[in-house]
Amino acid sequence: MTKSVQRRARFLVLEALYESENSSHDAEAAYNRRLREVAEEDPAVGAAGPAELGRELLRGVLAHREAIDERIGAAATRYPVDTMAVVDRNILRLAIWELLSDNSAPVAAVVNEAVELAHRYGGDSSPGFVNGVLRTVSQRILAERGLPPTEADFPNTAQQEN
Repeated sequence: MTKSVQRRARFLVLEALYESENSSHDAEAAYNRRLREVAEEDPAVGAAGPAELGRELLRGVLAHREAIDERIGAAATRYPVDTMAVVDRNILRLAIWELLSDNSAPVAAVVNEAVELAHRYGGDSSPGFVNGVLRTVSQRILAERGLPPTEADFPNTAQQEN
């Protein structure tokens, strides 16, 4: 599965979370609808691997949203989670779930994917905000696992103020 197909699956998850939060639509139904639409243009996205990756990410975010939001709130103390832009909040939820659910996921790759989502869907300040919050949260997750952060986890990025 290529990174671009995985990225498209993440886009669909973010779109489903956004739609669900802004309407009475079920997030999984929204994901499945968008997946069918996108798969007509790009069958690789609708293949079992990417489709299931997206489904697992979506279900994880939904099942653990409260705990994820607590992590976001603890890292972005000046911005209550419920007042954050819906896109930023859901990008953070998705990335934090990836960090929590996949011990093998390189921190830098997860953060990079989230920042890419923020560039595509968020406002002008979204990429920096997402990067800063995720740096803090990912450092705390690594510490919980007893792992020191490495240069590979946080390459060439200055600590962002959140």
